[in-house]
Amino acid sequence: MRMEQVRQAGAKLDWASFGQAVRRNLQEKRNTIDADGRIDVLKSLAFMKTKLPIEADAPMEEKIRILAESLGCTHVRTTRGWTITKPEELNVDLTIKNGEVDTVVLSFWEEAAFYSGEATKMLHKGEWSELRDRLASMLAVYNKDLDRNDRKTCKAAMDVLGSMLKTMNADEMYTSIQNNNYGYYLHRSDLRQGRLYYNVEPLYRRVRSKHHTYSLQKEDWDILPFFEFSFVPSDSVHAFPEHNPYGEWKETGSAKAAVCLKLSKGVLVSEPTRRKLHEISARSTTIQCYTNCYRYLTGSVLIKDNLKMITQFPGECTQHHYTIDRSSFTSEGDSVITEIYLKRLQDFHKVIEILRKEAMHISIWESVLADCYELQGLEERVVPAINMFVNLSRDMITVRFMTKYAPIRVCIRDGVWIEAKVEVVNDQTGAKIADRVDELLTRKLNETWSIPIMLTFAVSGEDCALEQMKVPLREENPETKLPTPTKIIVHKN
Repeated sequence: MRMEQVRQAGAKLDWASFGQAVRRNLQEKRNTIDADGRIDVLKSLAFMKTKLPIEADAPMEEKIRILAESLGCTHVRTTRGWTITKPEELNVDLTIKNGEVDTVVLSFWEEAAFYSGEATKMLHKGEWSELRDRLASMLAVYNKDLDRNDRKTCKAAMDVLGSMLKTMNADEMYTSIQNNNYGYYLHRSDLRQGRLYYNVEPLYRRVRSKHHTYSLQKEDWDILPFFEFSFVPSDSVHAFPEHNPYGEWKETGSAKAAVCLKLSKGVLVSEPTRRKLHEISARSTTIQCYTNCYRYLTGSVLIKDNLKMITQFPGECTQHHYTIDRSSFTSEGDSVITEIYLKRLQDFHKVIEILRKEAMHISIWESVLADCYELQGLEERVVPAINMFVNLSRDMITVRFMTKYAPIRVCIRDGVWIEAKVEVVNDQTGAKIADRVDELLTRKLNETWSIPIMLTFAVSGEDCALEQMKVPLREENPETKLPTPTKIIVHKN
């Protein structure tokens, strides 16, 4: 109640007065908040202070003060303007002319100072809050609680990593990200941390190639998945690489720190994959939520029984009628993760391999949902379809169907590096159908990451006894809800 009174009166107070009022209320004897609660409130105030908006039309001195305080820095007036300083971490020199910022010179972690055209342009546009956030992001590379010597060791290791990772030329293709064991490292700019891009799906490459775009463009930077490196305190001492005149990776340094790989967005991973990551991690991954990875992608569909869907191939094509076993959607051990903590910096390439394989596995399942998504304006019709029964697990995806010659089972497993391996066998005897069939389907699946497309090369309508199925339209707008299984009505011939 006391906090609510302060909040209601907050519009009448400046930030300093607001903070004083809160602290005064926390110290009153009538206050019933315990010690932990007071600490939480004070931490919340400190966090709020780092996010205060900086009004572009505020007096220059006020903008400088808020910028400095929100970054935990001191600020002093100079003969040319202002200097904002945080020892061993940040130095910002602002040159003021005619009451406006003329130039911005930056220095991070005691490195050589440099003129930042990007920061200068931002302040010319009045983007003070945005600049503050970008500077805070840069400083987050090395956690403020790291020991000074540990921070130097981590910085030296990051320099080694940056020199080892290849910079992609303008004429290199998206496939280079997939073919390179280390992905593509976009080196740090004035106000952006370095990024390591680790995956490009086949569909994205095909879409870009239709526009005759084959090299990584600036507009791709915030679309493709990447992670950023940072360093956080650890209870254990870990080895770190240092500069070596022979260009070798030598772990001669040590620090009580762990390497944090901050993912650009939450990544859906299965429980077995999370266990693989744990084997090389300094501590548990940061988990946004627990879920079932297969059900997660179906959206808000309520799955009470086996999930039934039918493809939407164009024209007179034979459709696939999928029945997905309900047991695939029951476990809740999968998760969406946002951060991975490594013991050893050079293990990041193991993370790339794990995340690529997981992305492929998830996309393969997602391809079924995408090809069964009803197109807007689709008319009700009766279509011939092949009945297929699907079971999903991280170790193997199986698709079973009956042909005129034998019951068939298609097995999809992880292959070497970032490839899936397809094996086609007799579902009753387990005997392999043919090596050339396995090779063809493996190639098609790795080219498309699509089960429906791959299966069109495995079976046709001439090979099976077809069911005639009526495909109705969904009631809701298909553009607002993805995806929903179709209700299937089977007409006996």
